[in-house]
Amino acid sequence: MELVPNALRWWSLALILLLLCASSSYAQVTANPLTQELLKLEQALNVGIKNHDTLALREIIAREYQLTGPRASQSVLRDKWLVNCFQWSFDSATHSDITVTNWEEVAVFRSLQHFYNLKVGNSEAVTKTPGSWITDLWIKRDGRWQLLTRLSEKLPKNKSE
Repeated sequence: MELVPNALRWWSLALILLLLCASSSYAQVTANPLTQELLKLEQALNVGIKNHDTLALREIIAREYQLTGPRASQSVLRDKWLVNCFQWSFDSATHSDITVTNWEEVAVFRSLQHFYNLKVGNSEAVTKTPGSWITDLWIKRDGRWQLLTRLSEKLPKNKSE
């Protein structure tokens, strides 16, 4: 049962992320082991997608996970997202321009992500995607980080580099 309409949920999420980023006086901006730990998890996420390894993905992605973006009409919840992953095929993926901000058990990982030789469904393979800014909200539960929410903003083809 939908308690909050999807548009309201997206705006609420955007507001929370904005408030988290704006409250930098209370946050640590890190370029330390946490950044490396979350980058490894981001890379493991991509390996899980590439290999269609739903067991590994279920370990990384929280049960209440949702994917959204500024052009999304509604969020994609974990179970549907896992099914959608089977349509993806790619050789590799990279993260650059990484920033991590954290508050103890909560972290925001932001990066520019590119896929190489990406094919989705029956589409033609793309040698290098224009890229997407991803903003991932991670939460630490039982001593391990889980991805709670991803906000993905695709770059226009002419603005990728």
